Amino acid sequence: MHSNSFFAALFFVIVCISTSSGEENPTPWWQTETALDNQGRLLLDGRSWWARAEKLKVGGSFKLNSESPGGGRMIVRRERLVFPPPKSKTVEAVVWIIDDDGDMRPTDADGDKDSDCYVVDDDGDGKADQMVDYIDNDGDGRADEMDMRYFADGQMRMAWFSTDLDRDGRMWNASLYRYVYTPYSDDDPNHPDPYDASGNAEIIVNKFDPEQKRWWPASECPFAWYDTDGDGTTEMMIRAAAVPWAPYPPREIDGGNTHCNTRPFEPRFREVSLGAIRYCVDLTGSSSSRRRVHYDLSLNMTGRTPYRFEGMERTNPLRRPPKTIVCVPHEALPELADKYHALQTGLSWFEYPDDAISIGCPPHEDKDRHPDGVCWAWDRRYMHDTGGPTQYWNIRREFNPVPSDRRELYYSLVDRRIHLKGAREGWIRVGHLGGGGEQWGEIRFFDTDEDGFFDRWETYRHGHPRSARISTVRDQRVRPLPRDWKKLQKLFSEELLPEALRANEKLIATMRAADADHHPPEYLEKALRQASFDTEKLYVLEIIRESRYLALRKKLAERHCRMMAAAPRDDAKSDRDDAKSVAAWKLAEMLARLDAAYGEGRYRRAATILDDIASRDELREASSNDSRRGKD
Repeated sequence: MHSNSFFAALFFVIVCISTSSGEENPTPWWQTETALDNQGRLLLDGRSWWARAEKLKVGGSFKLNSESPGGGRMIVRRERLVFPPPKSKTVEAVVWIIDDDGDMRPTDADGDKDSDCYVVDDDGDGKADQMVDYIDNDGDGRADEMDMRYFADGQMRMAWFSTDLDRDGRMWNASLYRYVYTPYSDDDPNHPDPYDASGNAEIIVNKFDPEQKRWWPASECPFAWYDTDGDGTTEMMIRAAAVPWAPYPPREIDGGNTHCNTRPFEPRFREVSLGAIRYCVDLTGSSSSRRRVHYDLSLNMTGRTPYRFEGMERTNPLRRPPKTIVCVPHEALPELADKYHALQTGLSWFEYPDDAISIGCPPHEDKDRHPDGVCWAWDRRYMHDTGGPTQYWNIRREFNPVPSDRRELYYSLVDRRIHLKGAREGWIRVGHLGGGGEQWGEIRFFDTDEDGFFDRWETYRHGHPRSARISTVRDQRVRPLPRDWKKLQKLFSEELLPEALRANEKLIATMRAADADHHPPEYLEKALRQASFDTEKLYVLEIIRESRYLALRKKLAERHCRMMAAAPRDDAKSDRDDAKSVAAWKLAEMLARLDAAYGEGRYRRAATILDDIASRDELREASSNDSRRGKD
């Protein structure tokens, strides 16, 4: 159906005037038609047209005019709705279409998606199950907001509210008159994604209170996306979880999503806290029209802040009652997240996709970049309302158990990574990359003196209970980072990331020359070739570097052991060759300095030590003797 801009504008003006005037009955007809009863129910079976609706076959419909004062056109039809997995069901629903803005023509067979409302009775029992209401705030013939209201036994229980903040004409996919997840194309801007997670947008959950006839914040309130550079893609995502202030019962380990359903309203839903925030940022600026979802860093926080914020009550006269929804303003949420009083904070860093899963957006499912951001894994350290969908391999996790009201990051030259200040521990499960299905091992970090910075690194190889390498550093080599995301993005992309790549590549080249016999596993080489971004390339290089170092260090240690064994015994009467003992001990001393330099991330010094080992005649001779002994 074609929108009529004149009628749309007129509709907008009339509603605005009526809601501000002193008329005794300003209620518009479309609002009267869908008014709830005293129990908060929307019943269809008492309508004058219901008997006709019951007789409709799938595909059948009829048109009628509202009997309310000033009433406009409506359509009633029967549709077959086919639900994809996991529901996997088919229903024959009665759909009631109300032409809110008066632009429906007598010949139109359908409503539009700018200012019309769709009420759905899934099973034909005369009780509403769904309502999708499109709202055109400025009368331009294109919807600005959309309500998806959910009913149970005819009673309204909750709603999702979506706002098209960037005016790109896209909001939630409501093809079945409710939220149904559909594959979100990462490289096709015209493909409808589940929640318009590109650019500036938000979705909001509120729970309906049938006694007080009002909305309360619940669950994802909001799920918000931000286009910080005006390129039409998202560089920041924030999910705020509104949960009851009362303690979590055991069955509500994920209290936010637990309330995102049609369970009856409970009095405890009126005392709401901002219980968790997920804060994701594209630090490399890698989002693009072909990769619209790209987050490197995620901060997951849990707390107990009362859900009371300036500007959170949003009233729209074009919305069906209750007209006031409750949510933190979109523009205020980033600052709130920055200053949120967190009881616990977890940092997640997307290092590389996980071959064991595919949670990304088509056609890049295997890349695991998801519009929900980088979620916390409910593993080792549990935090409410922070998980899923997520991956376990190749995601760095850092955990701070101490309450804080600011998010501070630092760059460590020890491992050339951005870390969460105050984190006491961290880990990366390395593996399932490059298509090899291999588990490489794990890298762990600890702040042993609790000064806010990691000072101990441990490397474990898969299948070995003892650590392959431990480094406790004297100098954490910390660089504070700006709290402004744009400044940090510029610093990381233009300085820190390129330097880390160069440092790893140079040290790997030095180790390759020192030990030409070692070859990294093919799956790591393949993962390096398949890396989509420099951050992923850096991660694989770090694993290759660590693999090479462990192999080279073992080889040098074995050489030292043989040299010590060949040194003279404690026999003062025998002829002694002191050169062997001196050379063996010199290698031990150089290996100690090599471990210290490598463990502190001083890769130039480590490369110099390796070159020094290779250049010494007595050590080179020992190496050649080792080689000949191997051939013999």
